[in-house]
Amino acid sequence: MPILRSVRLDLVELTEDLLRLAAERDVAALAAELGVRVGPEWPEIIPARENLKAVREEPAVQPWLSRGIVLRDEGTLVGEVGFHNPPDELAVVELGYEVLPAFRRRGIAAEAVRALTDWAFATGEASTVYATIAHGNTASIRLVRSLGFRFQEDYHDAVDGHLVFYECPLPLPR
Repeated sequence: MPILRSVRLDLVELTEDLLRLAAERDVAALAAELGVRVGPEWPEIIPARENLKAVREEPAVQPWLSRGIVLRDEGTLVGEVGFHNPPDELAVVELGYEVLPAFRRRGIAAEAVRALTDWAFATGEASTVYATIAHGNTASIRLVRSLGFRFQEDYHDAVDGHLVFYECPLPLPR
């Protein structure tokens, strides 16, 4: 399974088998397969069923979807980062991420987003990244703003409610 490495993190590409285990909520098998600790809440944060379906229909999308965030020194799966889909015809990708509550406010999400977007830019297939965030999610808004994303608009979605849209050209500014 391909891994992106940053200073403290391993971003583990979630293969079809790993997505299946996550969809089945088989924490013990996930931990054994990955060789790290996996808390019982971790499978709840990822869109495992949706991504498993997408990978089964089109295996080439796998690298663009979910990656587990492993905090290397602690040997623990602490979150998920990925894109909703591969780049579109304009080379744009939509970012998604979540870090388990016990591991927040440690810079993990920022480090994971930077590593993933650096990889996306290096593929030559993505030139812009965006994030849609719930209007009241101030922590996530602060995160993307700190990484150089700029506010584009806010809008109401029939399913997700009041959202804000942030965008940034790749690579992210340093």
